[in-house]
Amino acid sequence: MPRPLPAGPCIGHALSSVRNNIAYAFRISWPWYAVFVPVVVALSALLDRATGGNPQASPGATFLINLLIALITLLAFASIAVNWHRYILLDEVPRGRDIFRLDDKTWRYFGNLLLISLAVVAAGLVVGLPLGLIGGLLGAIDASMILIAIVVIPVIGVLALRLGVKLPAIALGRRDFGMRDAWSVTNGNNLPVFLIFLFEIVVALGAGLLLGALAYAANAVHGMLGIAVGFGLQLVVNWIFTIFSITVLTSLYGFFVEGRNY
Repeated sequence: MPRPLPAGPCIGHALSSVRNNIAYAFRISWPWYAVFVPVVVALSALLDRATGGNPQASPGATFLINLLIALITLLAFASIAVNWHRYILLDEVPRGRDIFRLDDKTWRYFGNLLLISLAVVAAGLVVGLPLGLIGGLLGAIDASMILIAIVVIPVIGVLALRLGVKLPAIALGRRDFGMRDAWSVTNGNNLPVFLIFLFEIVVALGAGLLLGALAYAANAVHGMLGIAVGFGLQLVVNWIFTIFSITVLTSLYGFFVEGRNY
C-alpha cells in the first residue's frame, strides 16, 4: 500500500536540502552554466540576425534554433540533476571532469525527461482541447481559458511529478524501476503531489514578479543596466528553481521508494 505523502514536510525537506547544500549545488552547476549560457546567447543572437528581429518572418529557423536551445538546456539539466541526486542520496561527490557527466545515466535521464515532457504535453492536449472547443462553440473563450487552466494545471503537475519519481532511480543506475513503478508507488497521493507542484508554481510566479520589479527599477536608472540586471537575476532565480525542482524529485524518491522520513 502506497505511503501517504505529507506535502508540507516534503517541501520543507527539499528547502532545507537546498539551503544546507547550496555551495555544493553551485559547484556542480556553474561549469555547465559557463558553457551553455554563452551557447544559448549566441544561438539567440543568431536567430535574431536570421529573422531580422522578427521570429515570425522565419518560423522554420525560429523553431529549429529554439528546439536546439531547449535540447542543450535539457541536457545540461540532466547532467546537473544526476550529480545532484547522487550527492543527496549517496553522498557521492564528482571530481574534475565528472562534473560534466555525460555517461549512460545522463543520457537515460535526458531521454526520460523528453518522454515525460511529451506525456505531459499529450495529457494537457487531451484534457484541454475539448474544453477549448466547447468554449469556442459557446462563444465563451475567456471563461474556457480559465477553466482549462484550472483543470489542466493539476493534471500536468501531478503527472510530471509522479512519473518524475523514476528520474532519481535513473541517476542511481537502477534499471528495475520504470515509470509504471513510479506511478504505482505514488498512487493515492494526487492531492499532496499537486500541492507540492502548486508551491513550485507560486514560487516561480513570485520570483517572476520580483524579477520584473527589480529589472524595471534598474531600467529606470539606465536601459542597459536594466537589461544586465534582469538577465543576471533571471539566471540566479532559474538556477535556484532548477536545483529546488531536482531536490523535490529526490525527496519524493527517498520517501516513496527508499522509505525515508522527513
